[in-house]
Amino acid sequence: MKASDEDLLELVQAVLDGRQTYRSAASELGVVRSTIERRVKGLVRRLFAAGMLGSFREEWIDDIATLRREREAILGAARVFRGSVAGRCVSVPGQSELALAATRLREKGGAGHRDAALICVLFDTGMKTIELARLEVADYLAEDGSVREVSKLRAAVAVNGVERPLHFSSQLVVESIDAYLAERTRRMQGLGDPARYRGLDPNSRLFLTDSGQPFLITARSPSDPRPACKYLQATLRQAFARAGWPGMTARRLRRHVAITMNRQGATRGEVQQMLGLKANRSVKRLTSTLPARADSQMVPSE
Repeated sequence: MKASDEDLLELVQAVLDGRQTYRSAASELGVVRSTIERRVKGLVRRLFAAGMLGSFREEWIDDIATLRREREAILGAARVFRGSVAGRCVSVPGQSELALAATRLREKGGAGHRDAALICVLFDTGMKTIELARLEVADYLAEDGSVREVSKLRAAVAVNGVERPLHFSSQLVVESIDAYLAERTRRMQGLGDPARYRGLDPNSRLFLTDSGQPFLITARSPSDPRPACKYLQATLRQAFARAGWPGMTARRLRRHVAITMNRQGATRGEVQQMLGLKANRSVKRLTSTLPARADSQMVPSE
């Protein structure tokens, strides 16, 4: 392993052995807590994706107590991991590939309409999964049923609690959401007054589960009270795989949006506002690795 790889392995071992917490390791290295947490969890995610952790379950990654319980398996896999600790590259599709994938997913009917809309919205907005789960019909539709091309991601929806602009100006995004809402109406999911909001309840979630229920939002783990939507995360993984992009995640598409905005001349402040980032340094982190090609962009795993 390279020196930097050895440093990361030592850091992971210190945290999993209980000799360090995320916070104490961050203090020692002069960085913020989230940086250490991201590096440790990032390595575990790559080992999991490589199939090197046996019966390890992906949701365990967010629970430090479980990671410590599984430390022998994690550290053993990390020592023999042949991939770069910095992460492998995952191809982000271009607009033409996205349109074809959306068509393929919609042709499946049912959940295919929803899945096509989900990935199109993520591709266009860089929204976080939890924000996607919180969106409501009225965030997308006006009372007369027209699309709110210029909307707002409400403070109650945004992860950082700060309202920010939300645009539904992409034809592909609008077509995908409209097709899904038509399917929702046909399946009688989340209906309201027939004369308003295309007959949908404006306060119902924009995206629903297969059975027509909101995606459940819970704490990440018993030791981490931050909200998470694991069912939607799993739904997205399946949607990406069916679209032909196994390994793709909402986080990578978020980075793709940041990189695209940066290449198109957006300021750091504009990227920060668009993605709801808390700190300007987060923009630098997201845009630090430029894609290789304009239409098939290579984005490192996190």
